[in-house]
Order: sequence, then C-alpha cells, then structure tokens
Amino acid sequence: MEKLIKKSVYELEAYSAVNELCEIKLDANENPNDLFRNYHEYFLNEIIKNNINRYPDPTSLRLRKELSKYTGIDEDNLICGNGSDEIIGLIINAFVDKGDNVVIHVPTFSMYKITARISGAKVIEVESDEDFNIDINKIIKKANENNAKLIFLCNPNNPTGNVIKRDDILKVLHDTNSIVVVDEAYFEFYGQTVIDKIDEDRLIVIRTLSKAFALAGARIGYAAAATKIINVLNKIRSPYNLNIFSQITGVIMLKHVDDVRKSIDEIKCEKEYILNQLQGLNGIKVYNGCGNFLLIRFQEFNKAVKLLKEHGISVKSFNSDILKGCIRVTIGKRHENDKFINTVKRVVNNE
Repeated sequence: MEKLIKKSVYELEAYSAVNELCEIKLDANENPNDLFRNYHEYFLNEIIKNNINRYPDPTSLRLRKELSKYTGIDEDNLICGNGSDEIIGLIINAFVDKGDNVVIHVPTFSMYKITARISGAKVIEVESDEDFNIDINKIIKKANENNAKLIFLCNPNNPTGNVIKRDDILKVLHDTNSIVVVDEAYFEFYGQTVIDKIDEDRLIVIRTLSKAFALAGARIGYAAAATKIINVLNKIRSPYNLNIFSQITGVIMLKHVDDVRKSIDEIKCEKEYILNQLQGLNGIKVYNGCGNFLLIRFQEFNKAVKLLKEHGISVKSFNSDILKGCIRVTIGKRHENDKFINTVKRVVNNE
C-alpha cells in the first residue's frame, strides 16, 4: 500500500484541527456570535424557492454579485470556493509544477506549505524575528534567488496577528516576478487591504466568510484577481464546488453587513478587555496582533495547556520551533474570556 502513495503525501505532516469536546471553544478563530441565527426564516424561504434535486449555480453568481457590492470588485474578478483552503489549492494547482519553488514566511497558516508540498513543490521558508515581524527584503531576496512561482503573505498573519504594511506588500509585488498571494482572512479586524490593486496581473487576494461573518460552518472562501488569473483558476475549479446552502447563506449575511460590523466592534472590545486583564502578569508574553485572537507565550507552557483543558477551554497550542511555548486563543464572549483569564492567572500564580 505505502508504495502506491505519492511520496509528497506519504511524507506529509497533516494539518491538525482541534476536535475535542469542551465547554469553551477558543481554538479556531471563529466568531463567537452566531449571527446567522437571526436569519433562519430568510434562509428557509430561499431554500423553498430552489430545487435541491438540481445542482447549484456552478459559478456562484448571486454570491459573487453580493461580494462585488461588499468589496467594490467586479463580479468577474471574483471566484468562490469551499473555504479559502480550496482557493489555496486552486492557486497552487494552477501555477505550480513539481519542483517549482513557493516562498512563505514562518510561522504562518500551515495550509500553504501542506498544499504546496502535495503538489511536489519546494517550500522556501523565511523566518520571522523573535517578535514575529516579517522581513519583506528577505522574502524578495529568496523569491528572486529561487525563481519562485508563488509568494504567500498572510495579512494579518495567523497565528501571530502581525501585519505587513500595504507599501511593503506592493514592494514584494513590484520587486519580484512571482505571483503574490495575500491572504486577508482577518481583513475585517484590521481594515487595511490591497484588494484595490488586483488589476496588477500577479496579485491574488484571498478572503473568507468564516471569521468576521461568522459562517465557518458554511465554508465560503473567495479570491479577487485580474481577469486572466480568474480565468485560469476557473479552468480547474470543480463545476459545482459550492453547495446551494452555502451560496444562499453567504448571500443573506452579505445583505446584513451592519450586523457583522457590530459583531466586529464587540470582538475588538473584548480583545482590549483581555489585554488589560493580562497586562503586567509575570510568566507570560502577550503578542497583540490584528486578528480576532491573541498569541501568548507561557514560561510554564505544559501547566497552562493542562489547566486550560481541565477547565474545559480549548485553545490552539504550539510547542515547536519559533512558536515553542505559545498558545493562540480566539476572542470569545465575556463569560468565556473571563474563564480563560482566570485560568491564565492560576497558571502564573501557581495556584
């Protein structure tokens, strides 16, 4: 059996999603507010209008029209996918051959590396500094030295929350010959974007409705790019890649952006609350990034992981390389955040 598996897959370390029963789930950067619950009646009315025995719209046209209104980008310059993971896969499959080079900064979202390696690409990693700042000049140098096909920039970065300035992103685009993919999954919590620059032929911007729009379960990702790139991606996109339920769900939420913005403001306030509560505690270092999460390094990492689990709190933990001793915690609701804060205080106070 093993001899039949692709070498790139056999040697792969799979992405690990937290799948534990817990009282408080703060491990996946989800929006804690179930915004869609307010629109179940709209959803059912829309479903009744559709025939489920028929395939969904193969181009997600209604969804792209709503995304166009939201982003200001023409619908023909947008493509939808089954989560941004599918979009990442489409980009790599469209542009990367076996043996080609892909540049990423590390640490970052692991699916860039996983998907590139499955394709047989060589992944070139550019390490961030001890505060997780990203060196744009090093990225440009590595890309040019290795004739990289793709450069992935996660902005804000997951799991650190660090950001890359708009001018620096454009510098990477202009000073290399690579396709530059900017993952703006957490754009709504940051506010800065390069989506208005997609008329430049080598820029792709990825986004999702999983985070700010609170639709993680619907798996709706999208990308904006020049028409030539969108046409290439559509060549290899499965014809019915986004099911009818997800398309309708996305359309409904995009018609209620005000609710999303209100939720974002609440999450930002809760983030400030957590920062204030953790300020000055010994034994931890909090990295204040621009996403809906915080990265925290613990001197007593194992104790922190153990206590959080005992108190029914699920977080994303890291204990290797530059992230050694770190956990990433999603900003939750006040009672969830209070329980997390109290547990952290027990760790640092040796209770």
